[in-house]
Amino acid sequence: MSKTVAKAVHVLETLAAAPKTIAELARELGVHSSTALRMLQPLADGGLIARGPDGRYRLGFRLVELGQQVLEEMDLRAVARPHLIALADATRSTVHLAQLVDGQIVYVDKIDGAASIRTWSRIGRAVPLHTAAASKVILAALPAERRDRLLSAHAFTRYTERTITDETEFRDHLAEVERLGYATDQAEFEPLVHCIGVGIPDATGQLAAAVSLTTVRADADLPELERLLGQVRETASAIAAALGRSAS
Repeated sequence: MSKTVAKAVHVLETLAAAPKTIAELARELGVHSSTALRMLQPLADGGLIARGPDGRYRLGFRLVELGQQVLEEMDLRAVARPHLIALADATRSTVHLAQLVDGQIVYVDKIDGAASIRTWSRIGRAVPLHTAAASKVILAALPAERRDRLLSAHAFTRYTERTITDETEFRDHLAEVERLGYATDQAEFEPLVHCIGVGIPDATGQLAAAVSLTTVRADADLPELERLLGQVRETASAIAAALGRSAS
């Protein structure tokens, strides 16, 4: 570990014990106050520490967010996997688990169904925001500001004749997803590939993850997808319950 990183870690550990003034931190680090201030600035800029009205530095809320994310990423996939396998076995369809991670929605697990052909999706790959059922259901439930940040940087590329490429139309579509409580992908990214997705709430009640089921057929069949909705919802509820949360 470099000296700079070691000192940053030391700062965080020191502030975890109690808030400190810049003079106290300088003594703790064995440096001049001006040097300590330069060392603290990147941590403050990143939200890892914050200076309170009393002039003392304390841990920042960004650490809470990062810690929560680590916990969720550690337990979500392990807890969800048996439920994903059960859904894939029952439907003979491919099942995905997607999660909002560091400003992207990514596939964190995938169970291939017995009756499915190979699809584009891979574990660790970013989910196409404007086409995938899993990403739509997460986006629809996000606070408006966070959703806007994701969509403002997104290119609405056309992949098939069914792809929604207009941002205004897509936002209207998300409003309908939010109303329904589930999302579909009707051959919007890959021809023949149709999906239905349901959200899994995080510890705050936000839908930061989703489970989706994929079917492969020549024609879009919304009634067939909706017939499977109950099983997908049961899976999302079972995962939420196993995580000690209440499903939406």
